[in-house]
Amino acid sequence: MKILSRLISLASRSFSIAQLVDGEEMPVLLPFYHLVSDQEHPFQYNYRVLSASRFREDLDFLLEHFEPISLEELHSGMNLKNSFHLSFDDGLRECFEIIAPILKEKGVPATFFVNPAFVDNHDLFHRYKAAVLNQFFAKKGVISDLQNTYADLMSLDQMAEDVGLNWQEYLEKENPYMTLEQLFQLERDGFSIGAHSWDHPEFWLLDEERQLDEIRESMEWLVANFSPKIKAFAFPFTDFGVSRFVFDAIRRERLCDLTFGTAGVKLEKESRHYQRLSMEAEGYKSARSLLKAEYLSYQLKRLVDQHVAKRE
Repeated sequence: MKILSRLISLASRSFSIAQLVDGEEMPVLLPFYHLVSDQEHPFQYNYRVLSASRFREDLDFLLEHFEPISLEELHSGMNLKNSFHLSFDDGLRECFEIIAPILKEKGVPATFFVNPAFVDNHDLFHRYKAAVLNQFFAKKGVISDLQNTYADLMSLDQMAEDVGLNWQEYLEKENPYMTLEQLFQLERDGFSIGAHSWDHPEFWLLDEERQLDEIRESMEWLVANFSPKIKAFAFPFTDFGVSRFVFDAIRRERLCDLTFGTAGVKLEKESRHYQRLSMEAEGYKSARSLLKAEYLSYQLKRLVDQHVAKRE
């Protein structure tokens, strides 16, 4: 945890959640996760993997202080104060096997954002390929910290071939992603399914037309396979590097009803665009400590007019 973040975290202990969320101009809380697992997981090279017990504790805390709302209620824009909507990125199978049962047990609505290229385990996200290779090298006692980008995909595939890793065999054995049938079941259970780009590139590496192609193709797949009441798109990684031209095209072509970034608790100037908060941040032992630090940071940013998301 960086020094400033650490200081804010320490200072936030002096406040209650009720004090920190007080105010008229407060963003709706949109926490998101990738996966929940009690097992050692190769994807932990990409982000912190929380246990099922920690996830339950997070939900209990959220339910104690905030009101859960559906994607439709978020879209309506009504009664958003002290409310939250959960979402989950990448469509990993733990979403179906671990996360969804806990959500149903506690009566919490949620949206699952998926990449069509990976559904049914047809391919593997390039950062996950890097994570699997990191784990492979670690087991052989070799220190490796691959953080490859979409542009390095060919080199990742070549590296895997050089060490005898076959991605198709890995996918067939491990089944890291949900199947289309499992996604259908989530929809039948009342959850929302959204798009997360076609194959999860870093958008800041793409030109505007390629960004729009990723959005168009993934949203077309979503509409063709599901019956989304609200067409939702979560930008992969972040909305950094997404221009006004792209947002205008989304609205003009009616590609999405809602879009999402990952800048944490911040207000937005873009219409029907919201910022989400990662619940997997390092250095926080609980949702309480993470949210208190995030809300104190927001209140401090308000004092210097830095509480609204900014893009080029």
